[in-house]
Amino acid sequence: MKIIVIRHGDAIYENADRVLSSQGEEEVGLVGAKLKEFFNATKIYSSPKTRAMQTASIVADSLGFKDKIEYIPDLTPAGNAHNVISFIDVNCDMYDNVILVSHLPLVEILSYDLNQKITIPPQFGTGCALVMDYNGVRAKYERFVSPYEKDYLF
Repeated sequence: MKIIVIRHGDAIYENADRVLSSQGEEEVGLVGAKLKEFFNATKIYSSPKTRAMQTASIVADSLGFKDKIEYIPDLTPAGNAHNVISFIDVNCDMYDNVILVSHLPLVEILSYDLNQKITIPPQFGTGCALVMDYNGVRAKYERFVSPYEKDYLF
């Protein structure tokens, strides 16, 4: 299974919430366009926070994803990476292409734990995505996608 972990785009405060800024929308649109070149999502899961939901929606639109985006409370900044991995193990099969939209520090913790703590993940800037190949035991990093820089291949 392919898993892509994405950090939400740049966000600003709006009333009591954080929403994507225009820069954040641009970042996520650029990453979505890059992902479209080689990735076809079968499932998208997102944090229920507004900035992550907006990110998931933009990426889904970029990829032409027509199914429902599901929201998982454990994808919030203080979420539990082990719970997310267990959720993926139970709800996804080896033929799925899964996107997880979350926040710092969870994106880095989740990437590290999926990799069985063998390789430290790259530093996630806003809108960045880490593409992994997951065999149900360990994920291997394949590509790091950044909105404004060239992709990094592992």
